[in-house]
Amino acid sequence: MSTDILLIFVALALALAGRYRWRTTKLPLPPGPKGYPVIGNLFDMPFKEQWVVYHDWCKQFSSDIIYLRVFGTSIVVLNSQRAANDLLSVRSLLYSDRPISTMINELLGWGMMTSLLPYGHAWRARRRAFWQEFNPDRSPNHRPKQLWYARDLTRRLLTTPEDFLHHIDYTLAASIISVTYGINIQSEHDPNIERGATALHQLQKSAISGTYMVDLLPILKHVPSWVPGAGFKAYAERVRPDTVAMINVPYDEGTRLIQEGNSEPSLLSRSLARGGHSIHNHPDTLVIKDVASIAYVGGAETTHAALSSFVAAMILYPEVQKRGQQELETFSPARLPTFEDLPRMPYVRAIMLEVLRWQSVLPLGLAHRLTMDDEYKGYLIPKGTIVFANIWALLRDEEYYPDPDTFNPDRFLKDGKFDPKLADPIPNFGFGRRICPGRFFAMDSLWISIASILAVFNISKAKDEQGRVIEPDLQWAPGFSRQMVPFKCSITPRSAEAIKLIGDSELV
Repeated sequence: MSTDILLIFVALALALAGRYRWRTTKLPLPPGPKGYPVIGNLFDMPFKEQWVVYHDWCKQFSSDIIYLRVFGTSIVVLNSQRAANDLLSVRSLLYSDRPISTMINELLGWGMMTSLLPYGHAWRARRRAFWQEFNPDRSPNHRPKQLWYARDLTRRLLTTPEDFLHHIDYTLAASIISVTYGINIQSEHDPNIERGATALHQLQKSAISGTYMVDLLPILKHVPSWVPGAGFKAYAERVRPDTVAMINVPYDEGTRLIQEGNSEPSLLSRSLARGGHSIHNHPDTLVIKDVASIAYVGGAETTHAALSSFVAAMILYPEVQKRGQQELETFSPARLPTFEDLPRMPYVRAIMLEVLRWQSVLPLGLAHRLTMDDEYKGYLIPKGTIVFANIWALLRDEEYYPDPDTFNPDRFLKDGKFDPKLADPIPNFGFGRRICPGRFFAMDSLWISIASILAVFNISKAKDEQGRVIEPDLQWAPGFSRQMVPFKCSITPRSAEAIKLIGDSELV
């Protein structure tokens, strides 16, 4: 029997088995596009800005939960804060599993990354190790490095402001690698940063929902790479070594520095020191290696995207920029801000949160997987359903965020003071047991970078050689996280005193 015929039979069997089980219950499935026999909604699946399409379907079907089926796989998209909280947080025991992406987990080698692991012992071990390092009480361990690289960012912006996206990317990546591995980072072209950027680019390309048929029909992973149509397999074989190198090389370098006595305090050094074990026979070597690599992936990628959105927002909303600068002048007029200033700067903190809300970094978050049949609002959600929270739509839920397209930090303030209760619903970092344990580190990095930039720079629209204003053309590259395409802007020091502040913040 040919491979094509076998695959058709497998797909048909999966689809019919699923349809038979659904017919045994009286509950209907949630609304969604009708689809076709066997293939379901394969041709309805959007490949660009899926979050916008799902939100439009939400309006079309008058439902905040949308259902699709591709071959035998059920997919549910949650389009409201209420639905996401009811299922992913309140019922987190049922919804804390992850689906296995054959392409990413198996073929590309990302399978042991904490955020992608199925719910179980391996995930709990890595989650526990990650939380030991990145819980709020551990913030003092990381803040000196975060402050150091925020200062480095201001120096780079002063020298070559036109390269602002590169500077943001480089300093944030350097910060997380230094905190994680205790490695000194080269001022440019650091091999660990370049290695990580390569692997992350490949992950971005592969993580777009529906990109690879092997994720819909995992049996295709057994097809040899030389077979016509198996280009995905050849691609995976070519780039998998980059993923392996990103995980292993900085770990090996960091452990070598520890053994030589030349390392700086880091996640790696503290993790290996727990329990008094030798580095050579540490029982948690694999866990520590995986935790370190996901710290880099999560920290560098998402914070970079958020800080790029901050620059765009300051161009479009100069009144917000001015008000943030005024607050900084009130509390730190003769120096650059430090973390000790955070409690006294509610508006700058609100700017940080509005940056996260205004342009969501992960518009569909990370997929959850339901571990048993569930019922919600009179609908059946079958066991094994892949569940997405449409973060992009949730951040435009007018019940929580009136006038959602406007960049308005005041939505997080009450009587001029920062109100933590107003920030609680923000869904950027996930839900329930799968909420991101590195969220405190990420917000620290974002806040200190935003405060440092506002203190010494004005950000405005660029001008051409004739002095005409260039309207920013804001676009995002395709990928599972939203990364801005380079755009033009003007970043200039606010005054001679600002230049002196940058120069006086010696990097030692």
